[in-house]
Amino acid sequence: MFLIAFFIVLLLLATNNILGLLPLTIYGYYLFRNERLLFRFSALLALLFLIHFFFLEVTIKPETDPAFSGVVIGIEKKENYQKLTLKKGHRRYLIHDYEFLDLSLGDVVEGWGRVLPADPARIEGGFDYRAFLKHRKVVKCVRSEELQISSRKYSWRRLKTLFYNHLEKNFEKNNLIFLKAMLVGDDGAFSEELKLAVQKNGILHLFAVSGLHIMIFVGIINKFLHFFKIKENIIILATSTFLCFYLVITGFAPSVLRAALMYYCGVLNKKLKLGFSSLDIASFCFLILILINPYYMYDHGFVLSFFAAYTIILFSPMLSSRDHFVQLLSISLAINIITLPVIINLNNEINLLSPLTNVIFIDLVEIVMLPASLLVVVLPFLGEVYEYLVIAFEKAAVYLGEKLYLPLRIANFSFLSAGMYYSLLLALCVFQQKKTYRRLLIILNLGFLFLCLNKNRLQAAGEVHFLDLYNGEAIFIQAPFNQCTALIDAGSGSNDDLVSFLKSKGIRRLDYLFLTHDHHDHNGGACDVYANFSVKKTVVSAYDVSGIGKSGNVLRVRAGDRVACGKINFMILHPDRDYGDENDNSIVILARIGNKNFLFLGDVGRKIEEKLLNYDLQVNVIKIAHHGSRTSTSPSFIRSLRPQHAIIQTGRGERFGFPHTETIATLEGNGVIIYRTDLHYSIKYRFRKNESIFETMG
Repeated sequence: MFLIAFFIVLLLLATNNILGLLPLTIYGYYLFRNERLLFRFSALLALLFLIHFFFLEVTIKPETDPAFSGVVIGIEKKENYQKLTLKKGHRRYLIHDYEFLDLSLGDVVEGWGRVLPADPARIEGGFDYRAFLKHRKVVKCVRSEELQISSRKYSWRRLKTLFYNHLEKNFEKNNLIFLKAMLVGDDGAFSEELKLAVQKNGILHLFAVSGLHIMIFVGIINKFLHFFKIKENIIILATSTFLCFYLVITGFAPSVLRAALMYYCGVLNKKLKLGFSSLDIASFCFLILILINPYYMYDHGFVLSFFAAYTIILFSPMLSSRDHFVQLLSISLAINIITLPVIINLNNEINLLSPLTNVIFIDLVEIVMLPASLLVVVLPFLGEVYEYLVIAFEKAAVYLGEKLYLPLRIANFSFLSAGMYYSLLLALCVFQQKKTYRRLLIILNLGFLFLCLNKNRLQAAGEVHFLDLYNGEAIFIQAPFNQCTALIDAGSGSNDDLVSFLKSKGIRRLDYLFLTHDHHDHNGGACDVYANFSVKKTVVSAYDVSGIGKSGNVLRVRAGDRVACGKINFMILHPDRDYGDENDNSIVILARIGNKNFLFLGDVGRKIEEKLLNYDLQVNVIKIAHHGSRTSTSPSFIRSLRPQHAIIQTGRGERFGFPHTETIATLEGNGVIIYRTDLHYSIKYRFRKNESIFETMG
């Protein structure tokens, strides 16, 4: 079963990247030559998968019809609205209901409203909301204008509502928040401090309702019923019933579905004496689930759950003679190594000490918190005692998150680099018994990780990214071989797009952070930058009074100054005095990057633009001032500069009609190639020696 499952895994990779065809072909040929029957069975399953996958690809398309109808399968309470998930056939709809209509799971509703846009990734490595919805079979999001109940039907899904009502009726504040997180994986109400501590400790999986929960629940039920000498068949029935209930209240989360299905298959394997190994059972469950829903391959919980299951199955026999602590530490370390590319592409950071913190918290959860959570749900009067446990757990998480935190930041793994990582890891496992090969492969594995850590230093091409932030501007400049990393402005900080982008590039340090002027949409995200990256120097106007930046770390500049960063020289053209207006006090920067001269104008107005003409500038690329407002970009200025390319960063969160039609007309009238973040999303300029190219996300 594992050999068949491995074939399907390679098929999944090939489905998403053409480079995956090579390992699929090689492995398929191996099966064809050596295991003809397995090859035929694998080919049959592959055909079934592809039929289902392409059926979904064809039928799950965005819809624009404002009308909707379907069965309510999910209700999520927000502060100002409730988010409803409707199911109609195999499609789903997300409805934002601001009237808080009294609904129950299973009700059939209909209505109409305004279809909300679902954006793709607008920043390199950013979150693709459109793909996220598609892979959950959601074809449209609607802000409801009219919503009514067509019929009320009793549904087994109401068990989830009853469970939530029980929690909300009997528990408050910390207890309620922690119980939801511990039992059903709803950690959205955690404080920011606790969220950060959980992330640092690498224990998010303890609140994601994983196979660990199922193992603990099954163990508790078995021990409890065995204590009363209940017959084995009754124990199996009770456990199976509980797992069905648990699947319902967790919304059939893929990780829970995997663990529950493995339990059921394990019981059947034992009862029917089929003789399948744990590896066979895990592989069978994988095949069943991926055939039922091919889009599971995009679910990180599903992927990580099977990674963890296979790791535990393969490594546990080797560690059976070791003590409990060594077993947990070894398996936790193995899981971290095997899931590294997935975790890095999710967070871009890993705590090197997380295997140790995992040992501590797994035992704490397994022995104390999870059994106590189950007990207090059944006996709510124990809530006061439970609250002390919750407080102690939170304090321990925060403390260990500070003391046992050794982060390692790595740039996103590409398909090719992830393939190389797993190939080297697989080779090490295959040749572990051969001393000479083992040493060589250990060196190769460590060497490859070293290259991943220093990817930027090996990058021969430089880049300039004009980021499409939710609100405000940010421009990231990276010279070849990481000789210079500079950020011009930091957006508003209204979300973590900028920080996430820099982490995805593997950035740990910025040589310079230029904050052109003291407006929130340009310097509001500076605090987040300081919190996540080492900033060598913050560059502000000599007339900036914001007080931003650390003492001794601020460089104040005025017209005529130069800032050297590697081979890039940033010439400061403005301001030469205090103009009494923050926009007109913006730092204006001229820099030659690659084979083009860039002019970064901040938010200056036409008066300043006219003054800049005294410099007799040679400009190829101009970052248009003030998001394309009509207060800037005068026709005479553009005629004099004659730029080839213009970049307009409009922002998305707070639009004031940017860019103005007059600005666009001026640029088009002068034959300028225009890139706009509202149309093209993030814009990237790549350069190497005398070659350069512009690329867009949209």
